[in-house]
Amino acid sequence: MQIPAHIIIVDGSPSSGKKLFCLELAITLMHNNQNIAILLDSDSPLQQTIHLRKNSYPELPTPAVIEKKDFEASKSGYDAIIIPCISPTDELAQTANTFITILNSKSVSTFKNNKTYINKMWELKKQIASQRKTSLNWVVIENHLKDKLIDTKSKELQNLSKMYGFRIAPPINKRLSYQNTLKGISSQDKTLDFLKKTLTYEDICAKREITKLAE
Repeated sequence: MQIPAHIIIVDGSPSSGKKLFCLELAITLMHNNQNIAILLDSDSPLQQTIHLRKNSYPELPTPAVIEKKDFEASKSGYDAIIIPCISPTDELAQTANTFITILNSKSVSTFKNNKTYINKMWELKKQIASQRKTSLNWVVIENHLKDKLIDTKSKELQNLSKMYGFRIAPPINKRLSYQNTLKGISSQDKTLDFLKKTLTYEDICAKREITKLAE
């Protein structure tokens, strides 16, 4: 019997690194021997990044790309499908098993005061619970666009998690860690022998954090 694909929705603040995060997460899951797809529009810049990865490093695992019109027909062929930039009210959000909200370094307070977004997530969680008799795994993660590496979750976010029922993932500490992802290479890939020489401290931190989230 084919197990349904685990649907991962990624949403969040503008310029918080959502698309690069999707690719990094997809590659991490693929290194764990899972068959992964990313749902993208045909004009998404991430399409170019994935194409560059295929051409430059054909020996590395590369996630499949599917379009929204092909979602229903294609989803059973994958262990997980990652969908970037979908809001809680989008029809695809109702298929989600995991919903990830990414915040940049300046948006925790904005998130706290965004009652509309919180209510939309609450409604989505109720819909999924009533339709599928399962709970939605809502994860909130910070992507700090700063030079300083931050290992701790903000106290403000920890307090909000108890109130609104989401899980906090380890912060993505440094956007610099993902610069190579623009070329199709992730911190996960750089643990391979022929890429080890380019492994940096920031890559190690990024790999640790993204792996914890993937678990």
